[in-house]
Amino acid sequence: MIPTLRSAKALFAAGALAVTLSAPVLAQQADPKWDAWLQKSQLGPYQKDEKWDDVVANAKKEGEVVVYSSTGTMLKVAEDFAKFYPEIKVKAYDLGSEKTIEKVVREHQAAVYAADVVYSGGTEQMVFDLLPNHRIVNYVPSYLKDKVPDEYREPLLTHVIEAYGIFYNSETYPQPPIKSIWELTEPQWKGRFSMKSPAGSLTTLMTLAAIVEHSDEMQKAYEEHYGKKLELSSGIENAGYEFLHRLIGNDIVISDNSSKIATAVGLRGQAKPPMAFSVIHYLTKNQSDNYANAIPYDLKPSALYSYSTYVAIAGQAPHPNAAKLFVAFLMGSKDLNLSSELKPPFRSGKSLELLQGMAAFYQIGTFSPRTDVPPPPYSEMWPKAKKLTASPEFVKDNIAKISDFWMAETSR
Repeated sequence: MIPTLRSAKALFAAGALAVTLSAPVLAQQADPKWDAWLQKSQLGPYQKDEKWDDVVANAKKEGEVVVYSSTGTMLKVAEDFAKFYPEIKVKAYDLGSEKTIEKVVREHQAAVYAADVVYSGGTEQMVFDLLPNHRIVNYVPSYLKDKVPDEYREPLLTHVIEAYGIFYNSETYPQPPIKSIWELTEPQWKGRFSMKSPAGSLTTLMTLAAIVEHSDEMQKAYEEHYGKKLELSSGIENAGYEFLHRLIGNDIVISDNSSKIATAVGLRGQAKPPMAFSVIHYLTKNQSDNYANAIPYDLKPSALYSYSTYVAIAGQAPHPNAAKLFVAFLMGSKDLNLSSELKPPFRSGKSLELLQGMAAFYQIGTFSPRTDVPPPPYSEMWPKAKKLTASPEFVKDNIAKISDFWMAETSR
């Protein structure tokens, strides 16, 4: 356990990373060393409209950029970055969400400043621990400020908007087999609904947080579907928790692998396939593996649960210009626009020139926050589909409680 993270309640079994609810003490104190680094690096309050040629030239002089990432896709981005900037060595580490946060915290506690870029979807840790405690700093390339909405620029830059979705098998069920999410708690789906455990998966935990935060909509969906008032079980405080209580009680199947979940649902030739929560980029298996996964977009209150994955420059980064260049590369070229013609394979040719670091992520389920990026293939329903999202403030105040609830319910 990280010594300075005081919320033991947020720990899952098997030593998962604790999340911090502590006040941003460091941010409340003057820190001359931090201010000097910001000023030298032209970050934070010292960021100006960059002379981009100077940033690139200085990045090449630095010669290296170190990336701590929650996703293995970053290794592909590193390969693509090298095609554009062979003078800069990229060291990208696929650590997962929790280990990314843990490594940054541990190193900073030891006054080791090895990372340049930090990439994670852990909202609470990124926004309410790393940011106020000077472990990262927000950086938005100047040319993107008019292309990314405020909510995706502050307090941290969103690289992609990702989503969990409810999957069903469209070969077995030409029409969605359920109309309300509450039907998953009924006997016909007993032992036939799967999801990745939130123990060790911040993205799954964010889905649970979105369900609990939107408890009013969950209650409305129940009452509209069943035509009666929802009665909460003993000790359950709202409809979001009640849904999770009933879902767990319906012999939910917990997996440690999202790919296996998508396979279990989408494999063709099944008489009674399960349904599942899954990362929606696994819909691409429909093309690659001839699966039949689908999302019931009209499900009440929603079949989609979105969350931001953030990118930031590490505090005291040893290669700040290379970090700026890598962040800008991740967000895509300044020449990218809604009229851009993007053709697969996206990681080559003109598509790569325009998408740059977005190319490796350019698929259904990972959407750019930029308003000028064409949606990836098979994403026609995304812009108009309803999505539930857990706000950073709600996550900060409730994630430990939701963690405790899940552990208590699944331990019965």
